[in-house]
Amino acid sequence: MRAGGKADSLKKIRSAGLNVPPFIVCGPTWSLDTILTTVQKELPEVQYFAVRSSGAQEDSKKQSFAGQFYSAVGVSFSDISNEVSNVRTSFGEMEGSVIIQEFIASDYAGVLFTRVGGDVSVLNAIEGLCLPVVNGESCDEYICAEDGTLQSVTIPEEKEAMRFREGRMVHEKRSGHALTSEQISKVLVIGRQLEQLFGCPQDIEWCFRGEELYILQSRPITKGFIIEQEIHFDSANIAESYSGIVLPLTCTFASTVYEQVYKDLLIKSGISSRKVEQHSTIFENLLAFSYGRMYYNMNNWYRMAEFAPGYKRNKQNFERMITSSIQEDVSRAIRPHWSFIILYPWIIAWKIMGFDYTCWQFKTKVTKHLRDLRVQDFEKLEYASCIQLFDSINQNLLRRWYVTVENDFFVMTYLGILGKLLNEKELQESIIFPSKATEQIQALVELSNTLSGNSEAWKAVESNDPNSFGSVLQANPELQKSLDEYLDIFGGRFANELKLESVDVDEDVTRLFALLKAYRTHELKTEQQALATPKSLIVRMVLSVFKKHAGRREEFRLLRSNTFAMARKLFKRMGHILTEERVLLDEKDVFYLHLSELMSAEAPSNYHLKDVVAKRKDEYSQYADVHPPAYFSSRGGRPPAMEIQNTTQPNDKTIYGKPASPGIVSGKVRVFGDFHIPNEIDFDILITSHTDPGWTPLIALSKGLIIEHGGVLSHASIVARELGVPAVIGISNAMQIFKDGQEVRIDGSTGSITVL
Repeated sequence: MRAGGKADSLKKIRSAGLNVPPFIVCGPTWSLDTILTTVQKELPEVQYFAVRSSGAQEDSKKQSFAGQFYSAVGVSFSDISNEVSNVRTSFGEMEGSVIIQEFIASDYAGVLFTRVGGDVSVLNAIEGLCLPVVNGESCDEYICAEDGTLQSVTIPEEKEAMRFREGRMVHEKRSGHALTSEQISKVLVIGRQLEQLFGCPQDIEWCFRGEELYILQSRPITKGFIIEQEIHFDSANIAESYSGIVLPLTCTFASTVYEQVYKDLLIKSGISSRKVEQHSTIFENLLAFSYGRMYYNMNNWYRMAEFAPGYKRNKQNFERMITSSIQEDVSRAIRPHWSFIILYPWIIAWKIMGFDYTCWQFKTKVTKHLRDLRVQDFEKLEYASCIQLFDSINQNLLRRWYVTVENDFFVMTYLGILGKLLNEKELQESIIFPSKATEQIQALVELSNTLSGNSEAWKAVESNDPNSFGSVLQANPELQKSLDEYLDIFGGRFANELKLESVDVDEDVTRLFALLKAYRTHELKTEQQALATPKSLIVRMVLSVFKKHAGRREEFRLLRSNTFAMARKLFKRMGHILTEERVLLDEKDVFYLHLSELMSAEAPSNYHLKDVVAKRKDEYSQYADVHPPAYFSSRGGRPPAMEIQNTTQPNDKTIYGKPASPGIVSGKVRVFGDFHIPNEIDFDILITSHTDPGWTPLIALSKGLIIEHGGVLSHASIVARELGVPAVIGISNAMQIFKDGQEVRIDGSTGSITVL
């Protein structure tokens, strides 16, 4: 009879002169005594053995029977008889032989699939023995093109390796790459040789001991092998607006807004609505969510860049806008039609010519609609009216928002041009422009001065007494008018302003009181940040256009804040109605619903929503102590490895980040885990993870900034430059490294931070 598929393969590999550990094949009729005698004769120097199955049909082209029969490794001579019996028992009614082979206590091992999904090879590897790989546990994955080029590499944060030491298995936690590029090349070369030898793609188990590469077994790939696509996620930009844990209503509302805005953007750019709808899943999944945190699905942003001509330029613009860490290539599936490629430059030229008017029209219509909404009595709305009002907000506000994205593209395009014309220091000193953000500081000072002029009003502010404050305003129409004028413009501006679950000024006016008290004695800077004047006419022209669009960007962000404020008021009203109808236990439970659930006409009678909320609350309660990474890549929907919080002090007294706003300042630091105005401004340098526009009042009270995440056009950078506050960004784990009261010196021109 045949020795079995595995044994036949090993013999063929050995005959081809490839490196296979020495072995013998024991037929089904061999007695245990005969087996032991043969082992002593054929493998006299071997101390430990691998005892493997070789069934009659095992490792054939039709079936591999992988993992169905017993095998053992690290077997001593005294245990061979017992392990041979175990293998034979596992055959059941099938005939089979037993392979006894020298056991290699490997340093590195794994499995190679020589040809899957076309001409791609997949190499799985780990330090130590191959058992964790064979068992499907966490390991390195290298995907290689036919020429050996690495297409992608996936390295788990932590792996459990298995080693054989002094006659026993030892488990070890490992991290980092298992293989060198030279080792990968060696395995791929052997893979091609074995594929040629057997005439079909192979599933190869291999290992290294020292520099020597061994083939442990090779069998045909019997099942279709699917490479799960690697998806790249990044939160570097979006965390500025949606930091930390974001509740389901905000997640689904934001996802809907992104879908609509970018569909509208492409359609307004000349791409047919039919083509856009054919790829609707791209737009539906521009955002992703993990452990309650919000990410960009970069694969879908890259695919969206395929619709218009100039993919490489479009891709770079997206990367400049929304990521600081991921620049990947994904397979392209969408190509613009040749006729559209010809027309596209003319479409863009037409847009540029009329863009000032487009922006004026956008601002005028959005501002008018927001004013109408501010006088809307939300408390009188029935549920059906709430749904109708949301449709109105969607059509009159959100569906116009593609204009802001067009403006963002102009900002990034001109910033890219300036980046080529100026060095980093010149760029920093040149891109200072007045913004709506800092107008809020002036408005706060003026409102604070106005209210402090009325002793009763100011007494209510200082004692955090909303009721007395309201009574004073009723008796003083001029004070009410001053407050309304501030809220009309800046009512939607506060920390975490785009998170619908955030508490706003309408709900808690004492948050405004804290700002008013802080700015009661605040002295506005009268001197302007000194601007560098580029000599080149071209640079000055580009800079002028950049500042125009960048200023608009900040103005549009304020309009966005106020739009979300109106959506928040509407959703809170709907939550109140659902609580009255006993569909929800608490009004704030509305933020645990999805937008589609809330917008259903049946919601007021859907008592199942109470259970949905309870389940989501329980799920979200587990996220607080989880620290997912700012960016990661994943296959098959696997969650990211958690970040290990680094709390160790740096060895060097000076560490470096990215310069964001020029200038040097020394002083005491204060770490802010969230936005709040402290009772006493006893710090000089503000340290935090992310900031959004709502942090502007706190930034203006600081003399320096250290921010973990952000870019040259992040809000903190823009405001810091305008106010002349030195700033350094991109300091990983700054909130853990620095402690309140610590003295440091920061140089916003070089990005250096020195502990004093």
